[in-house]
Order: sequence, then structure tokens, then C-alpha cells
Amino acid sequence: MWIEKLADGKFKYVERYKDPYSEKTKKKSVILTSDSAQASNKARKLLEIKINEAINEKKKERIMFHDAIDQWYEGHKKPLRNSSKMAYNATIKSVKGMISADVWADNIDAPLLQTAFNKLDYSDEYLSTIKSIFNMVFEYARRMGYVDFNPMADVIIKKRPKTREDFKKLENKYLEREEAEKLIEELYRRPSTYRLARLAEFMFLTGMRVGEATAMQPNDFDLVNRQAHVNGSIDRTEGYRKGIKGPVKTNASYRTIDITKRTIDLVQRTIDEVNLDAIENPKFEKLNYLFVTKNGVPVQINSFNLGLKKAGSRVGLEHKNLSSHIFRHTHISWLAEKGYPLKAIMDRVGHEDSKITNQIYTHVTKNMRANILEDLEKDGL
Repeated sequence: MWIEKLADGKFKYVERYKDPYSEKTKKKSVILTSDSAQASNKARKLLEIKINEAINEKKKERIMFHDAIDQWYEGHKKPLRNSSKMAYNATIKSVKGMISADVWADNIDAPLLQTAFNKLDYSDEYLSTIKSIFNMVFEYARRMGYVDFNPMADVIIKKRPKTREDFKKLENKYLEREEAEKLIEELYRRPSTYRLARLAEFMFLTGMRVGEATAMQPNDFDLVNRQAHVNGSIDRTEGYRKGIKGPVKTNASYRTIDITKRTIDLVQRTIDEVNLDAIENPKFEKLNYLFVTKNGVPVQINSFNLGLKKAGSRVGLEHKNLSSHIFRHTHISWLAEKGYPLKAIMDRVGHEDSKITNQIYTHVTKNMRANILEDLEKDGL
């Protein structure tokens, strides 16, 4: 520290410090009316406060919680598929709705968060998703120096006890084989849903996601070696008509699966029928996909789901959760029923997280219950 006498008779006390951002030497100063020892001690304390404030400025920077969410998501969304971004956008809207827009991130504590979570009435899965986003945002804020710690560590989200209705809901997420065959047959029966039937049968036989199935092209199949290469998923954010083939859901989703003779026959028949449609229909979009409408556009999920529900009601399956996932879940349940290891099933269907697969895997199907009863009867039990 040194002292400079000013023209007005006052004294300027100056001290150097290293700026934490530029790493350059900078100065801080205070002006006092005296150069006495007492004044020097006072100046030294004031300069120490100023320098500490400057060095710790980034730690003192504050941010609104909603702005912290936006900053975190700007980096987080870069590797995401467009369809995943759509899902994130909807969940982030729910997260922002839990905390007022005028709340500073560093003012949020566990009691505030616990109260916000206690008011929610969502499924356990969706609550876990919301909690995950809160965790990621606060971890980002902590790394950036906006908050000192993550308050979510003290927030408890209690899962609801499973009821018989919950187990019934799980049962309704997949079909028994005879139910699946009956639904597919009904879709084939009508010209208006014939093309939906091809997609439904293919998903039933392979366990693919609907986006993966609708992105399949002839060159994705090795029919000689009876294999299908899953390497993309339909990106519908710009509309189905553009037919963009985007990335799959996760790294585990890139896979090669073995296919049965029935699947090969379906693929070959579909290729021939699509080629015929392209010749007969001048409006046909030649996008080179297999599971398309009469105009060559990949089958839309909403149309597929609607067709499933209507066909299901005609064959007595209206109690089932008929959506694009049901044939994939049915494939998983059939493999579980046959006793295949969980890891083998996960590899086939491209699951990186075994949660969904494990739920179905551990849930005993009707056929498995019948087999247990049959074995018990045989042994006289």
C-alpha cells in the first residue's frame, strides 16, 4: 500500500491486486483526510474489503432461477434429438411453473422446494423427471457460483404405494400374443388401416420404437443374414412430409437385431407394395421408407395411435392402453415369458435404462401364470 497526497490536501491510499478474470494487476483506492498511523490502518482495512469484493465478484453475481434454467438448458440441449427437445420444453414449463419468475436462485431453499413438490399430483415417473431437472439446474448454478449448494439434496419425494390399479395399468401396456394377433388382423382387414397393420406387425415382431420402425429403409436390412440395422429415427419436428431421418434415442439404440422368416416376408412384401404405390400414385413421395401412407409419407404417430384405438374397440381391446408403444412392450413381455435374460432383452430393444423393460420383465403374464398352475398340477401340488 502506498499514499498519494492530493491537491485538495486529502490522501489517497492505493493497493494493487490481481484480477481473477484477466489475471492482470489492477488497483483499488480510498481517500481519507489524514495520513496518520490510525488513518493508515483504517485505509488498509477498507482496501482489503474492496479487493476481496473484487476478487469474489463472480461469487456474488446473482441470477433469477428462471434465467438459471435457461442458461443450463442452452448447453444441455445441444446433443439432444429434436423430439427430446420437445419433451424437455414441456417439462421445463412445468418446472418454471413451480417457482415464481421473480425468485433469485440463491434464495431458494429446501422448504420452498418441498412445499412446491408436495403440491404436485403427477405420476412417480414424471415427478422423477422434474426432480432430475431441478438437480441439474442447481448443479449448474453451483458450478457457476450462483449458489453455494444444491438445496434439492434435502427434498424428499415420496412415491405413492402401488395399488392393484397400478398393476392393472402395467398389464394394459402390453398385449397377450393372441390379443396382438387379433388387433393386427383387424388392421389388415380394412383398406384404410392396411398400411398401419404392416407397421404394427413389424413392431410386434422386432420390438422397435415407432420412430425407429418408420425410419427403416430397404438398405437397412440384410435379408440374406436375416438382420435389421437400427440406425435412425424419424425426426418429425419439421413435419413428416420432409421425411428427415434423425438420430436414435440413445447410444444403446444403435443396434443390429436378428429377424425371423415372418419378418423377412413382411419386409419383402412391404418393399414390393410400396414400389407399386410409387408407380400408381403420381403424388407419391419417394423418400425410400417402408412404413408409409398411400402418398409415401412416414406414418404419423397420432394417426397410428388413433387407428389402433378404433381397431381395438372393434375387437374388444378398448381397456388396453393402445398406443404406438404397445407392440414394443408386447415384444418385451413375450421375450420375458420365454425366460430370456433381462440383459439380452435390453440389447434387442435398445434400452440403455432397464426401468421400463424391468417393469414388464418382472410382471408375470397370463401365460406364465397358466404354466405355473400346470406344473403345480402335474406335481400333485
